[in-house]
Amino acid sequence: MLKIVDLMDKVQKVADMGKSTKEKQRIINVVEVFYIWDVLVSKLDALETLQIFEHMIEDNDLIIIKNKVKEGLVVGIEDMEALMRDYDLPFPMRPPADVSSTVHIESISDRDIFQMFYEVIAAFFPILGIGFMQSTTPDVRKGLKNHLILTIELQEMLVEYGKLKGFLNQPPVYRP
Repeated sequence: MLKIVDLMDKVQKVADMGKSTKEKQRIINVVEVFYIWDVLVSKLDALETLQIFEHMIEDNDLIIIKNKVKEGLVVGIEDMEALMRDYDLPFPMRPPADVSSTVHIESISDRDIFQMFYEVIAAFFPILGIGFMQSTTPDVRKGLKNHLILTIELQEMLVEYGKLKGFLNQPPVYRP
């Protein structure tokens, strides 16, 4: 069964067929442009940070987690760039493709790297949530919604990994 949102998305796609970039730019509002830009810049910054620390990971499970987080960031970057191309928006400066370092800092542990991943993913919730709530253009809303759902899934994975490894700062158990 087709959801009403999916139906409206298909109607919007048909309505947008043949529209010039100039006509599409009249549909999108400045708030949406800001959130597309902000999500893209945040994901690029997060990817650069991840690349700095990824070669310092020792735990094989954390390497798997890192790959999932990196994959989610790359998908988000590609999706936001596609929206920017659709509306002919200017692109931010990209960080280097690889930030590998030959320096291995022993004082940075897998726990520290996990905390960084956890905080990077958590930082996307307000950006994506508010951007989604303030967006009225269907394809922009859909892009933000998809990445909000992806962020929730990444957060769930990080919480479970953090609990398993004892890396998560869990609040004390409530016992009345």
